[in-house]
Amino acid sequence: MPNYGKQDFKESNVNYLNKDFISLKESLMNYAKSYFPDTYRDFNETSPGMMLLEMNAYVGDVLSFYIDKQYQEMLLPLAEERRNIITMAKMFGYKVKPIVPSFVDLNFTSNVNVLSTDESQVDYNNAGVFDSGIQIQSSTNSSIVFTTLQPIDFKLQELNDTNTIGTTADSGVASTYTLTRTVKAISATTKTISFQIGIPEKFKTLTIPDTNVVEIVSCIDSNNNKWYEVDFLAQHRVPIETHYTNDIDRTSPYDDDSLAPQNINGVAVPSTLQYIETNKRFTRETNLDNTTSLVFGNGLLNNGVSAQDQGLIDLEQAGITIPGQGDLNDAIDSSLGDDYATLGEAPNNTTLTITYRVGGGINSNVPANDLTTGVSAIESITPSAGSSTLTTVNNLKPATGGKDEEDTVEIREKTKAFFASQNRCVTAQDFEARILNLPSKFGGIAKVYVTSGNVESLGIADNYFTQLAALNGQFTNLESLLNGIPDSSEELTEDEIISNFNTLQTETPNLVNNVRTALNNMPQDFAQALSTVNIYLLAFNGRKELFGNPHFPANQIPNLLMTNVDLYLNNFKILTDSITFNDGYIVNFGVIFDIIAQKYADKQQVKINCIQKIKDYFRIENMKFNEPIYKSQLEYELMGIEGVLSIGHVTITQYEDSPGYTDTLNFRTYKYEFSDNSDDLVDLNGDGVKDGAFVESDNGTDGYGYRYDFLNALSDDGTIIVPPNTATPTVFELKNPNQTIQGRVR
Repeated sequence: MPNYGKQDFKESNVNYLNKDFISLKESLMNYAKSYFPDTYRDFNETSPGMMLLEMNAYVGDVLSFYIDKQYQEMLLPLAEERRNIITMAKMFGYKVKPIVPSFVDLNFTSNVNVLSTDESQVDYNNAGVFDSGIQIQSSTNSSIVFTTLQPIDFKLQELNDTNTIGTTADSGVASTYTLTRTVKAISATTKTISFQIGIPEKFKTLTIPDTNVVEIVSCIDSNNNKWYEVDFLAQHRVPIETHYTNDIDRTSPYDDDSLAPQNINGVAVPSTLQYIETNKRFTRETNLDNTTSLVFGNGLLNNGVSAQDQGLIDLEQAGITIPGQGDLNDAIDSSLGDDYATLGEAPNNTTLTITYRVGGGINSNVPANDLTTGVSAIESITPSAGSSTLTTVNNLKPATGGKDEEDTVEIREKTKAFFASQNRCVTAQDFEARILNLPSKFGGIAKVYVTSGNVESLGIADNYFTQLAALNGQFTNLESLLNGIPDSSEELTEDEIISNFNTLQTETPNLVNNVRTALNNMPQDFAQALSTVNIYLLAFNGRKELFGNPHFPANQIPNLLMTNVDLYLNNFKILTDSITFNDGYIVNFGVIFDIIAQKYADKQQVKINCIQKIKDYFRIENMKFNEPIYKSQLEYELMGIEGVLSIGHVTITQYEDSPGYTDTLNFRTYKYEFSDNSDDLVDLNGDGVKDGAFVESDNGTDGYGYRYDFLNALSDDGTIIVPPNTATPTVFELKNPNQTIQGRVR
């Protein structure tokens, strides 16, 4: 074999950056001229050789394009093909919607009897509760149907329930009252389909032939077992909600049955939330043709015994046993135990009945007063003599939100937002957003304030420094004694000095050990403090007033509501976070104003407009925890009212702290206050230590919150009222504005 040297090989000068037709053609020509100068010299455009050269450049150009395109389609921000975008959305956990339904508030009415003992009051014991799933048809387009998403509960007392008389007796006295309830409805009709299942299959997929499926309502097998929809098959915990009418332990929508039949001043919690573990689960996927598929698990239940007792086995392991063993309960890999197939159960030898909803689209955005038919034959799930049917239904506002399938831009942006949220709570804003997103059926959360734990609140640093100061004092005394200098203005005898020295000798080691222990425990104590999330809550009552009081049990947020929030957050909080719940503080106030009107203005109308402006400014939806009151902004708003010439004064008050003016409220807008009396001390933190003094005020008015010194809380320039400190997270509330707003126009 001949020996080859470096001189026998040509060095390539290929340019790998050339990707388009022209560049590739030029590179091929230069390559031929360089390495085949004697073989081919005809570079005329019409020559056969140039034809072959251009064909190769063409193939290279096409291949480069497809390589670039394929790489582009692998990146969510650059992808254009819908199929690829949907696939990547699934990878990031976002489920693409085949169509977007509209939602609407439906107002249902029902006539309920009056109390036999008081014709001015509704007999809520005879009020009806109507189940969700009621279908209401559009009056202009019969193909558009809306379905209610929650029960219609007339047992819940609401503000102004007794304002409308339904019917009157011959005597002219009201015999029934017409009650109105508002519930959410979705633009969808309800359908069912059944699938016969034979032998089990891994990841069995069932496709619903209908397009535009917006929701899977239920999936029931022939043994009446329910299968639950999950986000992914490895998810084994699912939420369960139970309305109080289906709970044998509850007879009232309120946490405390002693409030039954109703208490408008209480907080209603119609449904309880709990999480269960289940193997009967499926995921829902949207196909490219807008149909919907249900995908089930890969496991088989062991001998029909519950998975809680014996677990699941993978279908591929069925029948495989350890030699010498003839029982399916014995896993081939004993280290995996009973839990090595946890992607859910595969249905087998049963019939699955799937109930689903179809609808949505841009046409479902019906106008106001369009949904008025379909309630006459609906019976209450709690039938009574007073009310067993609904009387009317209407939508006072148009339906909104409905649109056709999500386009690629929407899918791309929603996927990025979904991935960024990570479906977990980390920051205070995460916790607040999650809690406020809790459906009202689990309790009406009004305000949320979240803080992280701190060592100051737990007294960790104070305890350490106290012990350190004591130790330092002991050493100071010891030093004085050793120097023969009595630590006293009086002369000490020799026996007294010896006694003091012995005392120091005994106590100092104990103090040293205490400081050493404190130092050793501080890292753990600090870590525990910093991992604690303190959540302060306030709820809404039936009057849409703030409800909550951390120190008086009768006015505290219901335990059931707290439990619902706690269970809900457990699915989103970080494992190491420890959550504590507390009631927030409510500070009520009144507004006194003095307005100078223009010469020819209608003073009565100006006063009415001023009162309405103050109501709007202090709407409870606008008030937040630890948010100051900008008095100057309120004055600015009042100056903008037609007919107002100038403002004498605007005073935020709880009674008579109106400096320089004779105007005062004729009652006190507080019920509780801090006390300087040590006998009034109460346990603030639930740790057995009485560390705060709160009492019911003899001078305050029932139904209001805590006393606050508004005069001293006013900023130096008189424009801002600062809230209390963060140790008592507080919301300012203008309660009963018809009574607490007082003023004159002159």
